[in-house]
Amino acid sequence: MIPSLLRSNIRFKLVVSLLLIVVVMGTLSLIVGIRIINKNVIREATDSVRNSLGATTELYDEEVQKRSRIVEYLAKTAEIVRATADRDRPFLFAKLAQIKAEFGFDIVNVVNPDGSILVRANNFDAWGDNVANYRYIQWVMRNKKPAAGTGILGQENIRKEGKDLAERTIIHVVRTPLARAHESPTLNEALVMKAASPIFENGEMIGILYAAILLNNNDQFIDRFKRLVFKEERIDGREVGASTLFLGDIRVTTNVVDTQGRRAIGTQVSEEVYKKVYEEGQTWVGQAFVVASWYISGYCPLRDIDGRILGMLYVGVLKEKFDAALRNTTLLFLLVIVVTVLIALPLSLFLINATTKPVQRIIAATTDIARGDYHPIVVLPHDDDDARKIAAGFNAMVMAIEERDRKIQDQAERTILKSEKLASLGRLASGIAHEINNPLTGVLTFSSLLLGDLAGTKYEEDVKVIRDETLRCRKIVRGILDFARENEPQKSAADLNEVIGETLAIFEKNVTFHNVEIVRDFARDLPPVQLDISQFKQVISNLAVNAVDAMPKGGRLTLTTALDRAAGRVEVRAADTGVGIPPENMSRLFEPFFTTKDRGKGTGLGLAVVYGIIKRHNGTIDVRSKTGEGTEFTIRLPLV
Repeated sequence: MIPSLLRSNIRFKLVVSLLLIVVVMGTLSLIVGIRIINKNVIREATDSVRNSLGATTELYDEEVQKRSRIVEYLAKTAEIVRATADRDRPFLFAKLAQIKAEFGFDIVNVVNPDGSILVRANNFDAWGDNVANYRYIQWVMRNKKPAAGTGILGQENIRKEGKDLAERTIIHVVRTPLARAHESPTLNEALVMKAASPIFENGEMIGILYAAILLNNNDQFIDRFKRLVFKEERIDGREVGASTLFLGDIRVTTNVVDTQGRRAIGTQVSEEVYKKVYEEGQTWVGQAFVVASWYISGYCPLRDIDGRILGMLYVGVLKEKFDAALRNTTLLFLLVIVVTVLIALPLSLFLINATTKPVQRIIAATTDIARGDYHPIVVLPHDDDDARKIAAGFNAMVMAIEERDRKIQDQAERTILKSEKLASLGRLASGIAHEINNPLTGVLTFSSLLLGDLAGTKYEEDVKVIRDETLRCRKIVRGILDFARENEPQKSAADLNEVIGETLAIFEKNVTFHNVEIVRDFARDLPPVQLDISQFKQVISNLAVNAVDAMPKGGRLTLTTALDRAAGRVEVRAADTGVGIPPENMSRLFEPFFTTKDRGKGTGLGLAVVYGIIKRHNGTIDVRSKTGEGTEFTIRLPLV
């Protein structure tokens, strides 16, 4: 059914074509749109994460500076200075415990100028050990200025601060795909945020106030960053944003969760990111599978006061957030396409129906024309300009067809009449010729005998006239018989160029052709043609003789052959540069006994014989002529 509609119903094809365009363009728009949106979403997500990483880094640095200012301020308070100068450990112990609780430090110590511990807020009894190897203590001792930043504490030092801190420090390493292998199953070091400030009395450093925040398992610390940067945004119950602090490549504090919903403490970063950030010190931003979900992630190195990389700071946004936006956009695009198609269908039906009405009228009119009923299309008042132009063009075509048919019919009638006339003349001439031929033979015989008897007398010339005129009459009779004779051509495959060439070769030696240039313009690709060679040579001979007679002062005779493969025929053209044929004589050229030559120079049967031969070869002969310029005969013969 559908193939039939596609073949016959233009409206159906137009509707389908229009809908196909809508669907194809909609689909292309969807594909291109999704790609563009996806690209923009990923770029936006990457920029967002990059900004979040920058914001989190600033928050971390601000926290470091805030802790540094607190420690620096406390180191200048009179009671701390006095108690340190007096080495009043009980007072300092109480004061440091108060500072620890009030400002949220995990470790608060006073260190002697030589680097030994004067008092610990977490352990009054643990004192006197030397911490001069701490980088921040070294920096303050060397520069006599406050210092703050990120550092590492070993398990032994932390154990002196208290058992609870030591237990908080220990992190069990979780083997993670694509991560580095670890020899030890546990991490016994702590990532800490440190601040140290010198304690001066009368311009002399009498001690150092040292405070630190233990970052291992410090949920409150990392969650504060997440809240400040990502608020409380959630997708399907999961928090969109996440933050993490790494010691080396191990998560020591994070709000990224594993498949069980627990914080992914102890999991590792991929080796690719580790090399880029930890070993090369570069920032890394991109898509990454983090523990249990895909994130748009950002990592940057964490350095100590000497610039050494200790770990990494991480922020990430669930990729699902951006995937959801992409899905929603895709669904919106699909909805737009569906709605467009639903609107386009009835609209296209209406428009196409209105547009194709003139076409339907043309189809109906062409059907009538095929049946022979010629009539113009009626232009309706509501037809648009294009419909009017189509109708005008169609009506002009109908009129042209009618005129052409009329001319063809007139020409056919003339051709039939001419053929019948020629046939009648041929039959009449043949009968007359047979009747005249016998008396002429007698006259010719006796005039020839009489000429012999009267040779040398005054009657000799009169008898010669009788004989010559009798010979001319016999020639006319033979021409009539040739014209009337309808012998079937004895055809055989012949090289048309060779046949014409052989005929012309005879004339080139004739004295009447001495001032005529014969030009051969033969096509080289002519296939063999079925010809009666003898009859066709007669055709060429008659045309050549007529051409020479038309050029009394000399000229050029051009014989051309050509192949018309599309029409399946060959063409022979004989063109002269003679006096031409007057227009009033063109319609009578092939009539028997019609001649334009002087009296006694032609019988008027040459072209009639040519016409008969060509017709018996199933060919056609046409003539074009212009007075004073020449004449061209064109013969067309079928290949088969």
